[in-house]
Amino acid sequence: MQQPPSENSRTKGPDAAANAATAAAKKTRRGRPLGDSDAREALLETARELFANRPYRTVTLREVARYAGVDAALVRYYFGGKAGLFEAMIRETLAPVLAALRHAGEHPTQTSAEQSQPRQTASGQQQAEHLMQTYYRIMGRHPHLPRLVFRILSEGDDLEPFAILSRVFSDVVQASDSWLKQALLLPGQFDQSVNPQFARLSFVSLMVFPLIAPPLILRRLGIHVTPGTLSQLAGHNSRLFSQGVFTQSESAADTTSGETPQ
Repeated sequence: MQQPPSENSRTKGPDAAANAATAAAKKTRRGRPLGDSDAREALLETARELFANRPYRTVTLREVARYAGVDAALVRYYFGGKAGLFEAMIRETLAPVLAALRHAGEHPTQTSAEQSQPRQTASGQQQAEHLMQTYYRIMGRHPHLPRLVFRILSEGDDLEPFAILSRVFSDVVQASDSWLKQALLLPGQFDQSVNPQFARLSFVSLMVFPLIAPPLILRRLGIHVTPGTLSQLAGHNSRLFSQGVFTQSESAADTTSGETPQ
């Protein structure tokens, strides 16, 4: 699939980004005709290109279908309409992150990889790093999605996409609440002087900001966001977070045993 428009195209203004998105979508499915088994994924891929860089109201189903190389009737067949396509795109992209959050909340303890070793409780830092790695792995493949979400939730001028994202992120918030209570608030781990609500906000900020930060700030800081950078950043942020919200004994143990991902 054609990659999303570069950061350079975004910094040149909305028209340049929209034109780049349209051009990318046109190239997405050139080649052999699609069978039904590929049509759904083709529509999702094209929708990611167009919705990420153009206002929701300007993207039409006929346009998505044409650029995806499929019959327009398949959009309604698979998704019911424009809102269904948009929601499926968001939910299916975020599904691995949501699954990781739910798993962390439901299974705060993990067994060692070696069955001969005793059961071990996953530390707060290990849980935090796993969630960040999962998020960065998924968003690294779709770097335009966090900006799309941020834009819609900030502006709120399109009622339909705002309502869809509100429903999706209510599930994310519910899962993160469960994780915070079950995975982080384990006896003897969480620093009782830390406000849990502020801790959650700090975690989300550390995890999300690198992917929505203005390109100018990243350039001034000398940061080039790549999969390797994000992997290293997950380890760094989890240690930084752990030293602020967990008890000193756990933070010290994690710091001495952990290594920065390469």
